[in-house]
Amino acid sequence: MMGGMMGGVMIWGILLLLLLAAAVAAVIVLAVRAGRQGASTRSEPAADSGEAHSVLRKRFAAGEIDDEEYQRRRTALGND
Repeated sequence: MMGGMMGGVMIWGILLLLLLAAAVAAVIVLAVRAGRQGASTRSEPAADSGEAHSVLRKRFAAGEIDDEEYQRRRTALGND
């Protein structure tokens, strides 16, 4: 009788450990995927930054915006 109960406890213990390992693995996979998506999202605006600065300079040169507006927008975009 005791041998049967111990076997059942061991099986449940092993199943619990497997479930815990699966949960930890899922969290790690989700964290890695979120990190990759965040990195690709952050790099996109940086690629467009040069084009944004170019448009801003052209608008300033054409007289569409004044010096104060140019400086404000240049600061918002980040200095080149």
